[in-house]
Amino acid sequence: MMTRIFEMIGGKWKPIILYLIQHDINRFGSLKRSMPRISKKVLTEQLRELEEDQLIARRIVLAHPPQIIEYSLTSTGISLRQLIDEMVRWGVTHLNSPHKPEWIRLTGGVSSLSTLTDQPKSICAGG
Repeated sequence: MMTRIFEMIGGKWKPIILYLIQHDINRFGSLKRSMPRISKKVLTEQLRELEEDQLIARRIVLAHPPQIIEYSLTSTGISLRQLIDEMVRWGVTHLNSPHKPEWIRLTGGVSSLSTLTDQPKSICAGG
């Protein structure tokens, strides 16, 4: 069961995408701008996987070019909000403490976690 859960919400980008959509950053362009290190191809793949797993829904707002597509959390995706918020709180508490574990210092960790609760757009700005 844990393997399937991590397939659905794990990885480098899915939790961030879910977090951003949860905070109304829900169009492809705004998601891409909020995650400058993700390629368009990978973002598209991740969005498709989240949609296939019924965690997000895709809605065409404007059908003729330029096409506008918005993503929203499904009821299953909404049920993850508390978990995602707890992950953010954990990160703010532990990744920004002066006593960071050595692996976080060596890898840089998630340097923008402190901005998550105030500025979801900057979730990947530094990391």
